Amino acid sequence: MLALAIRWLHVVAMSVAFGGAFLIAWLSYRTSMDRLIETAARYEQAFWAAVGVLVMTGIGNLGAFGENLFEPGTAWGATFIAKLWLVAALIAISLPRSLIVALLASQARPQLVDLRPVYTVTTGMFGVVVALAIVLSHQ
Repeated sequence: MLALAIRWLHVVAMSVAFGGAFLIAWLSYRTSMDRLIETAARYEQAFWAAVGVLVMTGIGNLGAFGENLFEPGTAWGATFIAKLWLVAALIAISLPRSLIVALLASQARPQLVDLRPVYTVTTGMFGVVVALAIVLSHQ
């Protein structure tokens, strides 16, 4: 039962992170940047909370299923390693994005910065992570 709860939390946290990135990317094409900054700042807080949950539950999933996982030399193992590297890259590029959004949100008159590319890339990377997770769950 605990393993199921951990998997469920993992999926919910991914939904928050991916869905939020998609929402901000979508809004960035439909609203002005000055109106978007407050919403993006709130998303960044939710994003980092979700990342914390994803890391903890990901480790929990490895602990629960680690003995039954395939070796890194297999197709499943290579896909899993690719997913881990992509997640690490996603987290690495998210830190500057979050800092820029926090800086913009703290300004009385924020500079107009085009956030569309960064949230579009973030959404795309999340899409690939989800696709890899689906591949892993069906192998």
